[in-house]
Amino acid sequence: MTDDTELTARERLRIHLREAHRTTDSPIVEAQLNAALDAWNDMPTLLRECPVCGKVGLPERIREHKCE
Repeated sequence: MTDDTELTARERLRIHLREAHRTTDSPIVEAQLNAALDAWNDMPTLLRECPVCGKVGLPERIREHKCE
């Protein structure tokens, strides 16, 4: 599994949904995970621009980045 220290909550959620989907043996759980992944894919990604350096990225990443 990936080191979670550099991932956003959104990225961690997708990893866990995909891993659960990959490892399930239940058709009911698989259908629910497919629906969850479809909902995740439909969620808008709201990119933000740093007002200082102009870098564009996810809001949580822009808040934590160091301007170069």
